[in-house]
Amino acid sequence: MKFITSHLVIIVLTLSAHPFYAQKLHFSSDERTIIELQDRRTGTDKIEKFLSASNVRVARRAAFALANIDDTLTRPALVKHLENEKRPAVIDAIAFALGVLGSNDNVYRALLDKELTSGITDELAVALGRTVPKDQVNDLLARVATAHPSAAGLIIMELGLRKLVTDDECRIIKSLENDSDPNTRWHAIYGLARVTDTAFIAKNTDIIKDYLGDLGSPECRMFAATALGNLHTNESSQILLSASRSETEWRVRVNLFNGLAKQQYFSSGILDVVRKAVLESTKDTPTTIHTAIAALGALDKMLADGKCSSPDSESIREWLAGFSSERNDYDASPQAVRAYAMIPAARFDTNCVSLRSLTAFLTYHDRAITNYTAHALGNYRDTSVMLVLLRRLFSTPIADMPAVLEGLQAQWKRALADSAYWKLLDSAHYTAAYRHMVIRFADQNIEPAIVGMTMQMIQDPRVIVGAFRTEAKEYLSKYLTQFNKQQNIDLLGSVIEAIGVLKFSEPAISDTIRSIYAKAAKEWGNTHLADIAYRTLDSLGIKNVPKLTVVIHRDSIDWDAIEQAPDTVVMPTLCGMVSVKLLTDEAPMTVLNILKLARTFFFANSSFHRVVPNFVAQAGDLSGTGWGGPGYAIRTEIAPTRYDTEGVCGMASDGKDTEGSQWFITHCPTPHLDTRYSIWGKVVKHMDCIENMQLDDQIQNVIPYH
Repeated sequence: MKFITSHLVIIVLTLSAHPFYAQKLHFSSDERTIIELQDRRTGTDKIEKFLSASNVRVARRAAFALANIDDTLTRPALVKHLENEKRPAVIDAIAFALGVLGSNDNVYRALLDKELTSGITDELAVALGRTVPKDQVNDLLARVATAHPSAAGLIIMELGLRKLVTDDECRIIKSLENDSDPNTRWHAIYGLARVTDTAFIAKNTDIIKDYLGDLGSPECRMFAATALGNLHTNESSQILLSASRSETEWRVRVNLFNGLAKQQYFSSGILDVVRKAVLESTKDTPTTIHTAIAALGALDKMLADGKCSSPDSESIREWLAGFSSERNDYDASPQAVRAYAMIPAARFDTNCVSLRSLTAFLTYHDRAITNYTAHALGNYRDTSVMLVLLRRLFSTPIADMPAVLEGLQAQWKRALADSAYWKLLDSAHYTAAYRHMVIRFADQNIEPAIVGMTMQMIQDPRVIVGAFRTEAKEYLSKYLTQFNKQQNIDLLGSVIEAIGVLKFSEPAISDTIRSIYAKAAKEWGNTHLADIAYRTLDSLGIKNVPKLTVVIHRDSIDWDAIEQAPDTVVMPTLCGMVSVKLLTDEAPMTVLNILKLARTFFFANSSFHRVVPNFVAQAGDLSGTGWGGPGYAIRTEIAPTRYDTEGVCGMASDGKDTEGSQWFITHCPTPHLDTRYSIWGKVVKHMDCIENMQLDDQIQNVIPYH
């Protein structure tokens, strides 16, 4: 393995030394003007004029810009241009913008008229699904279902995201189950998978069963499993169990276990399929590890929800005890799986695993195992755990601190639900230690992850009581002054949110927040912080606070860097060289940001700090905590490109216009992310490496390459 690593480093240095080859991309002066206005979130009147430009690229870019600015006042102009537009590409772009602006009767009728005259495209279908008023859904589907089944599938998908699927839509979903296009089929069942009404799902179980048996589309089976997971009956449990026994596709198996976790009752059959998945992880392939962790997660959720009877619990306890370091009955299983098994095992306390055995996993010095062990300690009913976690907090790497904090918070919540345990912790003064830690820890560690988590923990009203309220007020006031710098924007936001929840409305505090609000809007140009400060002042009952316009300050855009951008970045991993095609035309500013960070080796030797099986693998945070970033934020940048397949690369964020350096790659279609998270690339080679990624696996670098 050292041989592979050393050669990968040589590759990084060699490619980085080569000139970057330009792809044939050029932005006209009009396009540059539009992109600059979009980035500043201003000038909609100027942008609207470009909708009628004779140049198709300029007109499309104007529509995309209005979608990004997301101002419903631009609807009339968009509708007017849609009515007169003849060019298919521009029609699609305007339809996209109108779809982003949401449901509206006038918009829907304009889109419908355009469908009559120009025909229906995928983008027009999506826009119709996003804008159709609730009372006109049936008429729309009746109109397109027979002649345009692919459009019907897309419309149903959007209706599912809007929670508008009814019996009439289910009849269409049923009619599409044998369509020759697998995309049409999974779009349709995805709409039903978004429904949470158990009575409605029960009526349509037969449809879901048919899609669960779709051998030609794992996506259909995945989303059918999700739909069944929202039904909590004996029938749904049996269907999910039966499918779990025969399914071989790992992504479908993960969704089946997620569905089983939501069922009303535990059964020996569920334990059988969980054990099967865990034992298969002895193959030590990454996807079997994903499946095993999903299975153990389902088991832990059912234990936490009290769904296991005493006889079941005894069987589970005996099996899980074999994974402890004291017995090692399953030492052929991967270390990560054995450590994860301690999370449900810890719910049985000393009857299943000793504290000594549990903490032995910390000696592996592996971030994933440390993370799982910290979660297990949170489940363990022993007052000594609080001491172990508190000590760990002051001796652990920053990347491991969030897991330790979550373990402490789990202990706190467990004590609140168990009066006898609370008395034990309180008599040992651990409850006071926890309160002091939550209040004061940001004074000793100003990592955004740590401050953010402790400020969330402090918002529990059962933490800040009596004298601790006075102490919290003192420290939060101090943090407002201590973090009042542009480079500490994330810290400030966390503190101000906590102040709003705790209702600390003293004049000195509110005056400081007013000052920060003005700075965020006028000097720092940070919409996210300005919104937090404004909402907090409102929640504190502070009157006469004017709504400020955020003034965005941006460096001049390096157009040469954008236009000479390579068409690809490669990511060397121990699994292989992942290739990502850059979508520079759709998201130029986002791609420029990725390239800027890549060329300064920002991503070198970073890790995937978040891996959610059959959802995403996420990287780009040097702290490894999930809270880190480059020290600045860029704009959200959306275009018609959708999260409609695996391998889509998107930017992580805390809300609109808060992207920085963190990015993710999807394991499967994730339509609920559409128009919410900027898309900057698509994996075109070695997607299997991304599927194989485990928590804390490294990428050697992100390398611009043609």
